[in-house]
Amino acid sequence: MSKKTNSLIFMLLATILNLVLLIFFFIVGFVILNLVISSMPENVAVVQIGVVLVFVFAIGLSFFVYSRIVSLLTKKFNLEEKLDPLFVRKGSRRPKGE
Repeated sequence: MSKKTNSLIFMLLATILNLVLLIFFFIVGFVILNLVISSMPENVAVVQIGVVLVFVFAIGLSFFVYSRIVSLLTKKFNLEEKLDPLFVRKGSRRPKGE
């Protein structure tokens, strides 16, 4: 397989991993929110703020974990040699021989 194909496969798998992490953190966040809210008297403002916080923290945490996993995999399997950048700036094109 070419470096471009390896890069596309890696990006596809990394995107799927990111979505799985995001869904996982949403579910965990809503379960924790449900446990916290069920022990409190009902208050609409607390529920709304809790839902917003769960969304923000789930997105942030999934991105943080995703970036750590990708950087660890890149170092462990030396992926910089096996992957080719998909998007290259016009001024920074490599010569055809590389």
